Amino acid sequence: MFKVVDLARVALGSVAQVASKVPVVEQTFHMKERLYGPWPEGPFLWMHGASLGECKMLLNLATFLQQDLPGCPKILLTTQKAEILPFLKETAPNVESAIAPADTPSAMRTFVQSVRPLGLILGENELWPGYLSAMHRRNGLSPVALVSGRYRSSLPGVDMSAIGFACMQTGSDLARFLNVAARGNISKMMIGGDWKLLPWARSNAKIEPPENPTVDTAFISMHMAEWASLSRMLFSSIMRQESVVLVPRHLSELEAFRKALHDQEIMILDWPLVQKGAVSVVSQYGRTTEVFATSRTCVIGGSFCRNLGVHDFWEPLQMGVATCIGPYASGKKECIESLLREGVVTQLKSTASYSKRPLPDVRLVRTFLAHEQAKIMDSYNQLLDYLKELL
Repeated sequence: MFKVVDLARVALGSVAQVASKVPVVEQTFHMKERLYGPWPEGPFLWMHGASLGECKMLLNLATFLQQDLPGCPKILLTTQKAEILPFLKETAPNVESAIAPADTPSAMRTFVQSVRPLGLILGENELWPGYLSAMHRRNGLSPVALVSGRYRSSLPGVDMSAIGFACMQTGSDLARFLNVAARGNISKMMIGGDWKLLPWARSNAKIEPPENPTVDTAFISMHMAEWASLSRMLFSSIMRQESVVLVPRHLSELEAFRKALHDQEIMILDWPLVQKGAVSVVSQYGRTTEVFATSRTCVIGGSFCRNLGVHDFWEPLQMGVATCIGPYASGKKECIESLLREGVVTQLKSTASYSKRPLPDVRLVRTFLAHEQAKIMDSYNQLLDYLKELL
């Protein structure tokens, strides 16, 4: 079965080489960089995340490991999203960042020869078979850690024996992962919560709503595919003379949002300018923290289309911002069910109830997150022990 996986990876490499010669594909996906590099000279502790949310979590983890792990090696963070590399390079000068290698035999050989990874920390669910097999062949032990893990399924025949540590977000994730990991060598496996909360968990900061917020509602990580629902909520806010901020999920959709707002004759401002009865648009990655610091409530994108995934709701919760999601919670269904059950977030079954949505009690948020904090810090300390032994 493993040979079938390897054959598929070889075929993927052939397709990628052809795709790299198509200018529009190369410009969007940077296939040549994924296939041939260059990648920095190691050795490194390698971290890998799919997109911005996972990479921000791993950057925080890297900072804490540099503080808490004796003799911490250089750290390299790779991502699947070429468009966020400028943000990573700007915000994390103590961590190298690069485009992730394509999961093909030749690309992985080039990558490993240059980077010489001492270990690999995967964020959430990036279980690429070539990454796992390359680490197992190079190190011979179980040098891969999966942190803040989410698991639904993986390709048949993926060899999990390279994984030595796994902390999963929920009990359901752990139960599903156990079915495929039982054949591996995972020495430590636990429920560790969502590590997007790791900085807050370490800081012991109190959850307090922003003082004198100037933003009534922030719409965070919204997709253009959600425009039908979003436009109704925006109109509702504008009619009530609320101040609104819009953060697109993809900057590539920024102009489409601007045009849609203009066509609806809605006043548009550029963040950080804010005004009652207007929409302030954020046009850079990494600005959500400053948006939340001045927001009374927020609505999380990715939750108004069935085929999208709900985006990060932990950041506003830990900053005391009353948080609302739409009718869908793809990718985080079990966690959202728990949050709804405890009264920590509000869910809109339809946008008709948007203007009358209840605001969660911040005391319930504090209680829920206290339990999350305990799980996160316990699993982080166990990761430290694992890395001390590995390195």
